Amino acid sequence: MRGFARPLALALALLAAGVPALAKGRSGGILPGASGKDPVDIDAGKLDYFDKEQRLVYSGGVIVVNGPSTLKASRLTILLDKAKEGEQTTGSDRVRHIDAEGPVTLVSKDQIGVGDHASYDRGEDKIYLTGNVTLTQGDNIAKGDKLVYEVGSGHATMMGERVRSLFTPGEAKGDKDAKSKRN
Repeated sequence: MRGFARPLALALALLAAGVPALAKGRSGGILPGASGKDPVDIDAGKLDYFDKEQRLVYSGGVIVVNGPSTLKASRLTILLDKAKEGEQTTGSDRVRHIDAEGPVTLVSKDQIGVGDHASYDRGEDKIYLTGNVTLTQGDNIAKGDKLVYEVGSGHATMMGERVRSLFTPGEAKGDKDAKSKRN
């Protein structure tokens, strides 16, 4: 039992110390719109920790809440860099990659992204949403095969064989004021 308890305790310590700062981009959180000060709440049916591979796997209706953003997936995998002997590191220094298997839904502020798979690469500081991607903001919709979101700059690129967008104009403030005066 002692051999099992230590790796599991390490995994839980890494989560407590490192997950809030997994992404060291300008946002500081692991999801768009979150800051490094926002807590990360991961709810799942199961957590497996693989010591040799330095891998955490959440499965069973995974829900991640980080500040104002939420990620839902069937499975979430967090890959860590191996600790160097004698080096004092925190969990945030060791996280290198996150994968979410779908269906995946990412909700951030007024935008909703849906796809088959999502990944975050710390070195690139980019979120990739792939497979039947739909991005909505209000009544506006964009569809493609792949969405790349640069966390630090907030720049997003939708790609695919064909990219489709539907933009629905809203009422301008002046139109609303004129309408209310008539009534």
